[in-house]
Amino acid sequence: MAAVTVLSATEKQRTRWGFVIVLGCLFIVLVNLWVLHSELRTGASNIAGGNPPVPVLLALTLLLPLRRWLKLSDTELLAFYLFACFALLPTTFGGVRSFFPSLTTPLYYATPDNRLKEFWALLPDWWVPKDSAIIRGFFEGMEGRIPWDEWLPPLLRWTLFFVGLWAIGYGLAWLLAPNWLSAERLNFPLAQLPLQMVRGVEGRNFFASKLVWLGIFLGALPTTLMAVFSFFREVRRFWDLAPYLTDRPFNALRPLMIFPLVEGVGFGYLVPQEVLLSVWFFYFVLKLIALFGIGIFGWEVPAVMSIGDSFPFPHSQSVGGYLAMAALLLWRGLRQGTFKQQMPAVGLVAVGSLIVAGWMMASGMAATIALTYWLVLTLFVVTYARIRAEVGMPYSWVYPYGAPRDFLHYAFGITGLLRIGGVKSLVLLSGLFWVARHFYLNLNGAYAADAVKLATETGLPTGAVFLVSFGGMFVGLWAAFISHLTAYYGQGANFLEGAPGTADYRTYVAAQDYRLLSNLLNKPTPPDRWRIGFTVYGAAITLLLAYLRRFLPTFPLHPLGFPLAYAYSHHCPYWFPTFFVWAVKGLILRYGGMSLHRKLVPLFLGLALGHFLMTGVIWGGILYPLLRYKLSFPLRIVFE
Repeated sequence: MAAVTVLSATEKQRTRWGFVIVLGCLFIVLVNLWVLHSELRTGASNIAGGNPPVPVLLALTLLLPLRRWLKLSDTELLAFYLFACFALLPTTFGGVRSFFPSLTTPLYYATPDNRLKEFWALLPDWWVPKDSAIIRGFFEGMEGRIPWDEWLPPLLRWTLFFVGLWAIGYGLAWLLAPNWLSAERLNFPLAQLPLQMVRGVEGRNFFASKLVWLGIFLGALPTTLMAVFSFFREVRRFWDLAPYLTDRPFNALRPLMIFPLVEGVGFGYLVPQEVLLSVWFFYFVLKLIALFGIGIFGWEVPAVMSIGDSFPFPHSQSVGGYLAMAALLLWRGLRQGTFKQQMPAVGLVAVGSLIVAGWMMASGMAATIALTYWLVLTLFVVTYARIRAEVGMPYSWVYPYGAPRDFLHYAFGITGLLRIGGVKSLVLLSGLFWVARHFYLNLNGAYAADAVKLATETGLPTGAVFLVSFGGMFVGLWAAFISHLTAYYGQGANFLEGAPGTADYRTYVAAQDYRLLSNLLNKPTPPDRWRIGFTVYGAAITLLLAYLRRFLPTFPLHPLGFPLAYAYSHHCPYWFPTFFVWAVKGLILRYGGMSLHRKLVPLFLGLALGHFLMTGVIWGGILYPLLRYKLSFPLRIVFE
């Protein structure tokens, strides 16, 4: 293939921002149509998934051969990449697909034996249309007739809330990441793939490298084999070890699964060895504690709350790690004077915080609860952005999902929250649970951290990056509103993603949370001392590791590895690929040194790209939607 196009200085300076926006808008319209058909209506794929997002990488791959014809410069391609990332986020299953059910499920799922109808009455009238026929049509379909007259006013108001979330994530990343890049020289691993795709490898076109193509072949191979085998027998995308762990004490190790996540191997090659070591090591420690504590000594910890976390409470430990790391990062930034150098970012965080916290209080949530919830959510974004900059784990769920809200439940207790804000505050927390449970807010911070790296590398103006990111978020949000309401009122949430009348997973999560609140209110619980204790323990371990790393630079364990290992609770899917790439990379460094390590970077980036394109595009986005109902053994693969 041809060498990388070398653009003149005049071409580099003349960035056609209007063309970039038009290209981005065309992209998001096409992707929403694709998602509407292949994901929302059939449930056949997870094409809007991946981290970095699969459709954005596909678009970049298709644009590269056209760059000379379209006269696309590096800055224009990377500006398009940023626009597309922010625009796609609302369309993912962590975006508006998790937002809508939180507004609608209380009325539809209300029964005489729960309090959901009472909760529905406590949701503000300006949050959601209150007409029962409109809500019923949301779940059962209305032959494609979308009641825009009823939905438009609340969606216009909710747009402000989404802008506030974006402002918090974007502002925090631009407040902290420039110093991470210049002073600490962090690698920003997930930004390396679009950078090398656009700028090339050692002066050559990215796709002219034989190592890249070898990586693409190897990355596409696992899904290809699974797809072929699925024509003849059932294929599982992971190995479940639970059937071999049935007797005590080894049954305490359950759940224990091996996920061969190819993207984790590809991008994991760019992750520091001490982080890779820490993730699988601390997950091993978690299982060891469970083995001895539950399996051998039979410790039975009373279940104060049923929020999906059991001894030794990995979610609570991860919460402590997340909060401690965020506090440490903010303290360092304050001492180093970082905030004074980034006053526009400070202002953006302040505006976003006023919108989000003000929205909660205007809805009727007690100020103490609203401010605490906002603070925990904000601190989570800080640590998530740091993970993106330093570690670059290619998964969306690298945080204790749902924990920012659950933290309030177990720290205050339901009894304490009732004293502070009454039932309405608790109902509003469930109505906004999607912000904590799903990744919309955190990924805004992650994409903004990538934007810092890309802007620094290519000289993109800060103001232009701001406008491109905001424009992408705004256009993508309304494109997602339209595509999702089209699906809801076309076939109904009960049949979304191919569900047989039982609703999609996001609807299940929202309804489950309201039912949990109903049960908790019937028997209010005090603060959970076990979870509080393990949260403090997680914070202490993280701070201790940070201290040891500062004064003993060769200390092998990394503070970010601790909350990462426990972020997915007992089901951590990425411990095995982390262990695998740690071992492979260790052998490469030992016998080939840094020179061999650098030479093999294109191979591993190609590995991740090949997996994404085969899994998310060729199989998930094209073949599986066509073949799904013809296959005796369906194979749906999602990105973690």
